[in-house]
Amino acid sequence: MNKVPRPVFVVGNWRSGTTITAKLLNCLPQTHIAKETGFITESLELLKQVPAPQAMTPLLAHVNSWLLTNGWTGRVSFEGFDSFCQQTGFVGPRAFLYYVWTLDSPQPISELRWIGDNTPLYLLAIPELLELLPDAHFIHVVRDPRDVICSTLKLRFGAHQALIGAMDWNTCLGAWLMAEKYLEDGVRTSFRYEDLCTDSVPVMQQLATFLGFQAGAAELALQQQSVSSAEATGFGRVAESAHHRNLAKPLSAASVGRFRRGLTREQIRQIEVTARAGMLACGYQTGAEGLHPLATENRLQILRAMVEDMLRRCWSRMCGR
Repeated sequence: MNKVPRPVFVVGNWRSGTTITAKLLNCLPQTHIAKETGFITESLELLKQVPAPQAMTPLLAHVNSWLLTNGWTGRVSFEGFDSFCQQTGFVGPRAFLYYVWTLDSPQPISELRWIGDNTPLYLLAIPELLELLPDAHFIHVVRDPRDVICSTLKLRFGAHQALIGAMDWNTCLGAWLMAEKYLEDGVRTSFRYEDLCTDSVPVMQQLATFLGFQAGAAELALQQQSVSSAEATGFGRVAESAHHRNLAKPLSAASVGRFRRGLTREQIRQIEVTARAGMLACGYQTGAEGLHPLATENRLQILRAMVEDMLRRCWSRMCGR
């Protein structure tokens, strides 16, 4: 049996820098972080049954639907999975996930030390991921919720109300803080997106050390990333989408603090009031006065924001935004 690469997930809230982190990691040797998959959390029971025939047919169909939606060139099949298992000796859910992740890999799996993907909201399913892959490692990216929400308000996915976006951010940060309590130190690490943009070398050194690479690997990866196209790192099709165009650009401090130009004063206030504790925990300063709506039992405000958010999401999807 070939050596087994270790699985690693890059997780965080939407629009927090998980994709650029994956692109950077792919500049490290023997590392392949695949594009977002998204199907794992929706196919947990099917994955647990691999390779049972009754599970494979719906699983393959569901996975191919995700791969098509997310711009993958490869597709899964019975024949391809069987061949992969025979070549590698892998079995069960690990075999299937590794099979999917290597579809677009420029390196054969026998040459990899690390393999995984960067689906952000797998953050909310870490216990379930550990059931499938007990040796999984996790890299968490956190970003100022004001910039996160400033970005998501323009997209067809994610929150369309500042209050709901702040509550989503709280949920994601809370999931990570709880994961830190049960994950061992050596299988998790976390950093701020702002630090990656403004002082990238120490952050990249942190990630390289976490993955077991020697001194110098981080600087070489940053140099390679600065001259490599998104296509060369496996994210060419991803960079074509409107919300991932920055993948083709160098890391820049200009990505930090955009909320000051993109959000209203009231939107900023709602975010800071709702996410204050988490922001302070992550080193983000707040200036707004007020209490979280739940602290004052103002559930009507939350309900109103939830209804407006749902209506705007439905409208955005109907309009194809």
